[in-house]
Amino acid sequence: MVVKVKPKSFGPVFVLFDGSAELLYAYGDPSQTSPYPPVTSPVDTMLASLAACIVRSVEWAANQHKAPLSPFQVRVDGLKSAELPGRIETARITVIGSLVEDAEVAARILKQAKSICTVSNSMNTEVTVTLQPD
Repeated sequence: MVVKVKPKSFGPVFVLFDGSAELLYAYGDPSQTSPYPPVTSPVDTMLASLAACIVRSVEWAANQHKAPLSPFQVRVDGLKSAELPGRIETARITVIGSLVEDAEVAARILKQAKSICTVSNSMNTEVTVTLQPD
């Protein structure tokens, strides 16, 4: 017998990259930033870790392509599974910004970043990543 539970959404959690070494975090409203990840729930903190990993992976991939990065944001929304055990079934990652001048290079950077992100690779979750240019 499969026990069904009500699906629940988590996030959105934002991580903002401005070119500096420090990341900024936001929960719900990207204009309300903090130097700390959200602690509204452990799941939101996990989503912030996923977003931060994508940011750092984008940085690494851009360096491999010798492409200077523009400021950007990463938004992560999670959806809890309708079946037990409780877990995040899907995590939707949206990278907001152009990343680099060349759209084709930006797409390659994003693909490479998803493939090297240790957090997303460690999750038992469907993770999708899309680019939303400015």
